[in-house]
Amino acid sequence: MASPSPTPSSRRLPAKKIAASLAVLLAAASALTITSLAVFTDQETVTTNAFSTGSLDLTVGTASALLTGTAMVPGDMSTAPLAVGNAGTLDLRYSMTSTTTGDAALAAQLVLTVKSGVATCDDANFASTGSVIYTGALNAGAFGSSAQGADSGDRTLAVSANETLCFNVTLPLTATNASQGQSVDTTFTFDAEQTRNNA
Repeated sequence: MASPSPTPSSRRLPAKKIAASLAVLLAAASALTITSLAVFTDQETVTTNAFSTGSLDLTVGTASALLTGTAMVPGDMSTAPLAVGNAGTLDLRYSMTSTTTGDAALAAQLVLTVKSGVATCDDANFASTGSVIYTGALNAGAFGSSAQGADSGDRTLAVSANETLCFNVTLPLTATNASQGQSVDTTFTFDAEQTRNNA
């Protein structure tokens, strides 16, 4: 007589065999994980990436008393040169304005003229050479603009460059009696800014 076929329950693996099989599988997976980390590596560095900023340094030949006029009468003038330079590490552009204190009527009658390229900057030779940058009332003197960016009349100086401007203040023959016995103090203010990335 043939033996009876095993029932489904008789083909089941014992729990111990199942646990052992799982342990083997887990060990194999762990070994694969460890093996995947065993690779050659290398690393390089790039050092000394240093950065610094430039500097603006506008210089003028004198900080005070560029021009003086004492007991002036109509027709008198005062003339003097002013060296303007770039002592910084950046190219720059600059502008100038004049402000006055004292008698407003005299400040309005005095005529300021600023020129570049004057061969001899004195009273006798001021008019003979050079290009006019500004001419007009002393109390409204200006060229260029201190507003950010390039403006009409701005002067430019490369690093280490300089130029000499010739300043002249005249009490014209048309000055009125209202200017007698009066005085004015004037301040010339120069403003500079970078030219790169500042159109």
